[in-house]
Amino acid sequence: MPNTEGDATDLDAAQRDRQFRKQMTQNLKALRDSSAADSAVAPDRETSPPASLKKRALSGMRWTISSRVLVQLITWPSTIIVMRLVNPRDYGLVAMSTVVIGFVSLFGEPGLAAGLVQTRALREETSRAASAVIILLNLILFAGLEVAASGLAAWFREPELTFVIRVASLSLLMTAIATVPQAHLDRNLCFRETALALVAGNLVGSLTTIALALLGFGVWALVFGTLVLSGVRSMLMIGYHGGLVWPDLSRGLQPLRHLLHFSAHVISIRILWYWATNVDLIILGRLTHSAAIGSYSVGANLAAIPGDKAMEAVNRVSFPTLSRLHTEPAQFNAAYERILRMLALYGFLVAWGMAAVAPEFVHVVLSDKWHLAVVPLAMLSIVAPIRMLTAFQATVNTTAGVPQAATTVLTLTSLLLPVGIVIGARVNGINGAAISWVVICPLLFLLSTFLTCRVTHRSMRQNFRQILIPFIAGSCMVAVTCLVRVVLSVYLPAVVLLCLELVAAACTFFGTVKLLDSALLSDAFKLSRELLRPRNTATEELAP
Repeated sequence: MPNTEGDATDLDAAQRDRQFRKQMTQNLKALRDSSAADSAVAPDRETSPPASLKKRALSGMRWTISSRVLVQLITWPSTIIVMRLVNPRDYGLVAMSTVVIGFVSLFGEPGLAAGLVQTRALREETSRAASAVIILLNLILFAGLEVAASGLAAWFREPELTFVIRVASLSLLMTAIATVPQAHLDRNLCFRETALALVAGNLVGSLTTIALALLGFGVWALVFGTLVLSGVRSMLMIGYHGGLVWPDLSRGLQPLRHLLHFSAHVISIRILWYWATNVDLIILGRLTHSAAIGSYSVGANLAAIPGDKAMEAVNRVSFPTLSRLHTEPAQFNAAYERILRMLALYGFLVAWGMAAVAPEFVHVVLSDKWHLAVVPLAMLSIVAPIRMLTAFQATVNTTAGVPQAATTVLTLTSLLLPVGIVIGARVNGINGAAISWVVICPLLFLLSTFLTCRVTHRSMRQNFRQILIPFIAGSCMVAVTCLVRVVLSVYLPAVVLLCLELVAAACTFFGTVKLLDSALLSDAFKLSRELLRPRNTATEELAP
């Protein structure tokens, strides 16, 4: 008897595959049409055969992830040293200025860099026009911040913030001149160069911050360290590119016309994402004092470091790579699933591990003056994996040519989070604000998953299957770590207890994953070996 059920399943799968291909092709039609008109342009390196693209993508992941590991090895020790040298108020002032300057900087790069990476053919006049627009916008924004600094300081009720904003805003100009050169490097998958620039910038910036903190510069150690980081990174980006991209607006915005639609979606996503991820500091800056903001900011930064560095690496590689696979649904989904599994494994291990040991970590590593950071660190570490996965799904939607899906999630986030944070802060200060993230983020992740599944023609069950085992392993890890604390905290000093908790957490997590899905652990080790050991075969690929 014919297997009619199997045949029907195959036909359904084939139909979904064709629909997926047709949808993404239509969504990017305007971009391809404009690119086809640029027939006089010499072919870029991204026109390499698929096998070459896979090799270069894996090489890019190798360099990018290695650089992020090095950055973490630099950032964590330097951050801890500086935290012990400065006080919470200093961190509070820098957190306020960073929120202001970071938000303003979004308007200094209106999505043009992402458009330069995404477009299939790129003319020199397009790059030069983009460079002119970006530099001009940042000059205007820099001047505006110099004028508005005193008013912003008054809103936050911190007079000293005036000079901090005025000096720190110099980073806008440093970043502006390197934006288009970096976009060219990303477009051509030159991840080695961008990785080296990132590592060098963080190393020199961290050493500068530590040196100034030891000399007693306080808040200015943090400000000048950030400026040095931006300056070194920008100079190296320009150097690796081979020089500046000289601005030219002799033809107005005409060379940028085909990028404006794509860029409009990108910048709207960036603005909404920035507001959603920094609205807590904006609200708390108004409702609390700078010392409390400093403690909250430290907890938030420590919770975000693993996720931010991982997502920066993943997005830098996955955006150009998945963009080139958008017409190959099978390869696109295979790469998506593998990255999703690896992100979940990493996120639940590192972030939930930090949440589990937060009390001992703050007491032993940061000192008791940061005791107010314990609850924010624990709560924001709990939601860190969820935020990582949501951010990656936004990247997937954008590369699939449907950035509107990410915009929908971010719009709702921008509406719900402020309400939750205000209520939490009114009830229990910075602790209540941190707890509000735990309530709201899972709901937003469900919506993000639903929309991503519609874009990629997958079921939500398929998505959740990729992250189920890391979630279970993370839950067991947190439970065992808390049990160790309850049983042994009265008998052991904090340092010994912290070490035991870390060992118990690691053993529980990896043991659970090994027991439930040894193939997942094997795949993680396989990917790690591929990233650490270059090979010359053409069979290397992101998809399993």
